[in-house]
Amino acid sequence: MIRSAFIVSLLGLALTACSSSPERLQRFHSSTGGSTGAAPMLSAPQETRGLIARSSDHQKVGNPYTVAGQRFVPYRDDDYDEIGIGSWYGPNFHGRPTANGEVFDQNLMTAAHTTLPIPSIVEVTNLENGRQVIVRLNDRGPFVDDRIIDLSRAAAEALDYRARGLARVRVRYLGPAHANADAPDLHYQMAEGAPTETPRPRQEAAQTAAAGLTLQLGAFRDRINADQLVERVEDAGEVWVEAGSSNGSPVYRVFFGRWNDQGAAFEARSRLAEWGVYETRMVALD
Repeated sequence: MIRSAFIVSLLGLALTACSSSPERLQRFHSSTGGSTGAAPMLSAPQETRGLIARSSDHQKVGNPYTVAGQRFVPYRDDDYDEIGIGSWYGPNFHGRPTANGEVFDQNLMTAAHTTLPIPSIVEVTNLENGRQVIVRLNDRGPFVDDRIIDLSRAAAEALDYRARGLARVRVRYLGPAHANADAPDLHYQMAEGAPTETPRPRQEAAQTAAAGLTLQLGAFRDRINADQLVERVEDAGEVWVEAGSSNGSPVYRVFFGRWNDQGAAFEARSRLAEWGVYETRMVALD
């Protein structure tokens, strides 16, 4: 961990372009994953019913920001579904304010994400064992390498990767969470020391490798802009546009390539940089 005084100094510079109430970006992690410390044995998660808010008006998308030289642009994506590396954080941040002003509790099922609106509800699947949890996004991070989500200690324990620190996960956006005042605690119950039963992998998680991966190159409100990006990279490989919607408005997403392993997708991401495409997202094919 970097000393807190340094973090405050660095982030003060990074957020000068943000609004008068910028999201607080507090966390940098080492390359080895989460913190140390024993965590309680946990059992099955509660039902998700009642966790999704009817309105997203209270969600905060936030302004673009820069951390450690990397620029992040928060945005709303109702179809967000991405595969990558998950990490976790816990004791060193327990009791501290999160990016949206809540108090971080390492024993609740919460998480941090760099770009999705907060608070949100997302589904996280450990692709190595099929375990799955529902968590509340209320913080920003992780800001290391290609990690896509930072879970609380409790959530990492539930997915059985707290000891290892990192895991290959799938993150799927479910919808807006309730505002802080109305939010039910999303948590696991203590299991009285009994061993945790490993749930059977969900079919969609088990089929991820077979279904394959693709890279999302961009999402546009105007179809013309999507088509222009297609023309720009069509000589580099297979590229196509899929029409969808977000908050009732049309959105056109540009995808590139199909692979059955993450390594090949990373290689393609490097090749795309030669075509001037630097910001891509790895997602699971439907």
